[in-house]
Parts: sequence; C-alpha cells; structure tokens
Amino acid sequence: MRYKKNAVASGVALAMAMTTLSAQAQQHVEDPQQLGDVQVTANRLPQSQADVLASTTIIDRDEIERSQANSVVELLQNRAGIEVVQTGTPGGLTTLFMRGSESDHTLVLVDGVRVTSATSGGASLEFLPVDAIERIEVVRGPRAATYGSDAIGGVIQIFTRNGGAGTHGSLDLRAGEHGTSRQSAHVSAGDTDTRLNATVFHRDSDGFNATSSDTSGERDGFRRAGGQLGLAHRFSDRIDLNLSAMREDFDADYDNCSYPASADCRTEGYLQTFGAQLDVALEPDWDMIVTGGHFDEQRDEHYDGVRNSRIESHRNELGLQHRFTRSNGVDSLGVDYREESIDYDDYAAGSSYQKDSRENYGIYGSMQRRFGDHELTGSLRYDDDSRFGDKTTGNAGYAYHLTAAQRIGLSYGTAFKAPNLIDLYGPYGTNPDLDAETSRTWEAFWAVDQRAWNARVTAFESRIDDLITYDNATFIPYNVDESRIRGVELSGGWERGGLDLRASLTYQDPENRETGERLQRRAHVFGRLDADYAVADWSFGGTLRAAGDRRDVQFGAPYGPTTTTGYGVVDLRTAWQVTPTVELSAKLENAFNRDYQLADGYNTQDRYLEGGVTISF
Repeated sequence: MRYKKNAVASGVALAMAMTTLSAQAQQHVEDPQQLGDVQVTANRLPQSQADVLASTTIIDRDEIERSQANSVVELLQNRAGIEVVQTGTPGGLTTLFMRGSESDHTLVLVDGVRVTSATSGGASLEFLPVDAIERIEVVRGPRAATYGSDAIGGVIQIFTRNGGAGTHGSLDLRAGEHGTSRQSAHVSAGDTDTRLNATVFHRDSDGFNATSSDTSGERDGFRRAGGQLGLAHRFSDRIDLNLSAMREDFDADYDNCSYPASADCRTEGYLQTFGAQLDVALEPDWDMIVTGGHFDEQRDEHYDGVRNSRIESHRNELGLQHRFTRSNGVDSLGVDYREESIDYDDYAAGSSYQKDSRENYGIYGSMQRRFGDHELTGSLRYDDDSRFGDKTTGNAGYAYHLTAAQRIGLSYGTAFKAPNLIDLYGPYGTNPDLDAETSRTWEAFWAVDQRAWNARVTAFESRIDDLITYDNATFIPYNVDESRIRGVELSGGWERGGLDLRASLTYQDPENRETGERLQRRAHVFGRLDADYAVADWSFGGTLRAAGDRRDVQFGAPYGPTTTTGYGVVDLRTAWQVTPTVELSAKLENAFNRDYQLADGYNTQDRYLEGGVTISF
C-alpha cells in the first residue's frame, strides 16, 4: 500500500508542479453554467452537448419553472433510464435506480460536491430544493473513470442558481391542498466582473397518510426551509472564482419505524454544501481548475415521540485539474482527494460503528479527439481507498458522423462501488467481508439533432459483479455473484410554433444471475411524456408518467416476495402572464386520481390541486 500511496502522491506533486509554469494568457475561462448548450458533468469539462458521446439529459431553469415541480423527485421521475421510488409523502425516503443499477450506484453532486450519505451511499433527493436550482445534468452510464466510486449507473449534477448582469429578482408564492404552502424569493445583481445571487425558500404541508396499513387517519407532514448563496468574480482576463453555499433544514413525519412497526416516526435535521472553483488560464490552450467542497448532513430520528438516534455525515473534497485544448480536441489530467466521516449516537440501544471514517485519493486523465467524421474519447483513473484498497477504471468511446446532424457510436466502461460504511461497520446488519461491486458496460447509440427536433436510441448491457444486496430475514448485506442489466432507451424532443414535446421510453431486463429473478423495484418498461403549448399570454401543459409492474418485498410480515402493479399518472398545468411582471399558475397532479404504489404498502399522492403567483422584476 505504501507504493500505491507514493504513486498517487507523485501524481499530485506532478500536477501541482505544472501550475508553476504559468504564462500570460489571452483567453477568458467562461462560466460553464452560463452556456445554455454546454454539458460539464459527463467528462468534468465544458462541452457542447452535441459533442458528448454519453447519453445525457439537461433540465434547465425554464423547464423547472414551466413544470411547476415541487421537488427534484418530480423532475427526474421516469425520464430515460431513471426510476425513483418514494416511500410515502414528499418528505419520505427516496431511492433512485438508474439503468436498473442499485440506489447507491448513482453519484449525486451539487455544484460539483458529493451529497451522498457517508453511511448508506444514497442522496436525500426528497429534500433538495427546486427553488435554488439553475439546471440539472443527468449522465447515464459508468463514469467511475472520471469521478471514482459510486458512478456505476450514472451521475446527476445539480447546479444552484447564478446571477447575471444587472439586478433581477422574483417572488414565488404557492398554496395547495392538505395545508400545503411554498414560498421562495430570488435576487441577483452583477456586472461584467462580479455576480452575486441569493435564494431563500420554505415549503410545508400536512401531507397524507404514508402507509396503507395505518388506519388511524393521521397525516405525515413535512417542512423544509433554507437558503442558497452564489458569488462569481473575475479578477482578470485569465482568473475567475466561483463560490456557492446552500443549506436546508427539514422535518418530516413517516411510518414504519422501530419494531414492531410504528406509525409515529419523525426525522429532522439539515443538509448543507459549500463549493469553490478557481479557474486560471495559464496559456491560451492550457487551463487550471482548483476545486474544493464540503458537505454535511444530520438526521435525528424520533420513534413514538422519543429521540432514538442521530447520524451525521461529513465530507471534505479537494481537486486539481489541468485542461489542454488541442486543434481537434481536449486533454485533461487531474487529481482529487476525499475524506468522509460519520458521527452516530444510538440513544435507544447504545450501539456504534466499528470504524467511522475513510479517505480516497484519485488520479485521472482523459482525451477527446475528432478526425473528420470520427470522434474518439478515452479516460483512465486510479483510486486508493483507505477502507477498500485500490481500483483502476476506464472508459473508451467512438462515434461516426453519418451526416452533420446524425451520429452512431459505441462505448465501453468499467466502474466500481466501494461498500458503504453502514454495510461494513454499522451498528447492525453488517458484513465487514463484503467485496466492492464492479461493473462492465457496453453501449451503442444512434442520435440525430436537427434544429426543430432531436432523437436518440441507446442500447446497453451492464454486468455487475459482487452486487451488494440484503437478506430479507436478517437484513445482513451480502454479495451476489453477478447481475446483468440489458436495456434500450429512446428519447427525443420536438419544438415548433409554441409546441414543445419531450418523450422518453426505457425497456430493461435487470436480472439477478444467481436466481434468474428481476432485481427489486425495477420495472421492465417505463416512460414519460411532457407536452407544453404557449399561445399569447397563456401556456398549457401536461406530463404522463407510466411504468410496468415491479418485484418488491411485502410491507408487513412475513416479508415475502410480492409484486406492485404498473401505473399511469397524468399531471396538468397552466399559466397566465397577467403583466410582464406578474404570472398566475396552477397545476393538477394525478388528474385522474389514480390509486397506485411505488413501494409495497406505501401510499402516493391522490388528486392534488395547487396554484400560485410569481412576481418578477
């Protein structure tokens, strides 16, 4: 292990030494969040979305506002390759399955900072505020060669709001059924050198009964409130600094805690992120990017009115990347460091974690080239984890331009997921002998991007070795020898004359190769259709979300296998621009009052009406 750490240290030293070679640069490093068509998540560098070989989706601020979504869950649900399962009310635990992989196989970032729990490896998507989001980038497929552990299924990066030239602001007030209210305010000010923005937000609701077995009639409510700050400053034509911070406090009721199961459960706590990025143009074709980030999440669990436990996740990150622009592409070389730890108090049983921290060092490089109608990409990464060991991962891709607007391509990538601390050393149901999960993925695609419409068809196969799953009787994690996930994604959009259509359909076969059974809570087929039409000062829209049946575990004893039925849910929305500064809007979720479940035993939202007013300047 000493040799491995020395190798990483040498890589860090080499990359740091390169910064001393700076000369006067003649180009300005653009802020990637200001470039509407730019995708920065797939390869950790700004690229036109048309130049990215990976299967991607971008949800921008305009789409967020048009959808009137109240949560990240609503924005992501049933998009290409994505299934989201929420247990009960909007404050309930949320898990996301990308391309049939496990819920902790998708890396979630906020402004480049990991926001996944240091214990379970999942992200609290249910509490991430849409009011503070500028855009969401989704990248499907393995990205471990760029980001390290966790990115087996893909990466979701959330960028918080940013400012522009001049002074602008908005106030959004909404109210709905079940005592629901939502308020947010955003203001930004800036000039060509400095931009500052701030958002404050609040949402609460009486909710609805989280579980079908609870016949008491009680409702499981939730509350969240917080703020976001962003600052960008250009020191010179070659130096830019971006700072971001976000914090949210939450409080949510839920069911099915303790044993025997209780309906009086509550979680409260907070999550916060801090991010910094310094961009320096060392030469016209050589940029250096220094990043730093910090993440905290705390959850206090209360069972039957008594404080049961407290869990805190903390993470610090540092990164250094150099980009070299060539006449026909770009190369990058980077190093990063991550340290995470947990604090755990079990007030009921007094149990604890055997080990509560870990470190990871990584060094990576990538290249992208275009030779006429041919595109080549490649990346390689080495990771050294203090609890797991070392792992080398890679990606390679090729695309051919059939026409100026049409491409076909093929890629192959490897990835890994280090076991979570709760599985290895947690207070219960642990297995310190777990192996890391590893994957191999093939992908082939055809894509066309015309001015008014676009479409993409992607076929993929992933084989995940040593998949970590859980014994339904003992809840102890163990490794499955192999799972295989095959699938096809279809996605596209069309925009003309005020009509905007976006659609996606996914077919997949996520199979446990040991038993031949489908992996739990994954549908064979699911899809989404969004349609919006604008005429004069009015807009009208709707969303159809549908999925087939899924294997699950029974909510109550004897906890055997079961199946949740498929569903199709329609949401409707409209908005009226009363004046240039005032907009009235309303939405009707689950318009046909469909009774369905995402997880066995847990209720979902019935028909729900909400309206609001937005005042902007």
